[in-house]
Amino acid sequence: MRIARIVVSLCVVGAALACPACKTQSDASSAPDPAAAKAQQDLLRRRDALLEQRERLERERKTVVEQIQKAEATGGDTKDLAKKRDELTAQIDGQSVELGQMSDKISNLSSKLDSAADIAGREDKLAQREGRLASREATIGERERTIAAREERLAQREKETCSVAPPMIIQQAAPKADGKYGKADVQPLLARARATMSKKGVLVADLPGPAQGLEGESTRAMAEGDWGKAYFAAAQLVATVDAVKIDRAFIQAKTARLSNQVKASKVDETTNQQLAGVLSDVMQKYNDGNFTAANARLNQLAALLK
Repeated sequence: MRIARIVVSLCVVGAALACPACKTQSDASSAPDPAAAKAQQDLLRRRDALLEQRERLERERKTVVEQIQKAEATGGDTKDLAKKRDELTAQIDGQSVELGQMSDKISNLSSKLDSAADIAGREDKLAQREGRLASREATIGERERTIAAREERLAQREKETCSVAPPMIIQQAAPKADGKYGKADVQPLLARARATMSKKGVLVADLPGPAQGLEGESTRAMAEGDWGKAYFAAAQLVATVDAVKIDRAFIQAKTARLSNQVKASKVDETTNQQLAGVLSDVMQKYNDGNFTAANARLNQLAALLK
């Protein structure tokens, strides 16, 4: 780790404080040089600020690395993210060099300012600062391990769930004891199915193949006076719509279906650009895990294809 080089430099400072030669120089001048003392304090403040800045860059780089991993998992483009990661790495490396040089300067100033009376106190302060740095490094390391473990779990879950949609279980409504149905039994079911589809943003084409004709089957049976058939078709439609979940598998299937329609459609260049823009936005929302928003954009795409 690059912070290890900083800790080593700080240890050199502690060694310089403890050496006999430094004590001899301190004894030769009981009054510290005000300019040297001020320079030392300025360097310490600059070093602390640089350490905080470096930690911020480390966090930014971790975020970019996570984004690269997510993009790679979904087949996205990682070129810009990789460039940003490399830029952050270069900044961090440059700061590590600067921190090492700054620690050497602090060590030189400390050898001029130390006296036998304050060696113990200064060593204690440096030890405390080193302890804080070590604790901070341990925290960062633990955070990295946590992120890595989480990414591994997510990758495994993606592998297990993304490619295969779970089977849809549709529960049939229990028949009436007398077997008699009427308009009052069928129409509320159809109204409920339509309301649920509107609320979820589910299109007829989103339903499983056989279920796409259930509403038409129910209305035709109503027109023919076959209320039993109309009721069971409407009840099956309600159960199917209730079982639909706007999740990763749903968005994947819907995106694939509409993408094929886009490829097969004969539209002008302006409309084609609109369709491509919608698909791009859908992928962004999908990668963010916002499946409801992705579905809403897919519905807009479906409307453009009509």
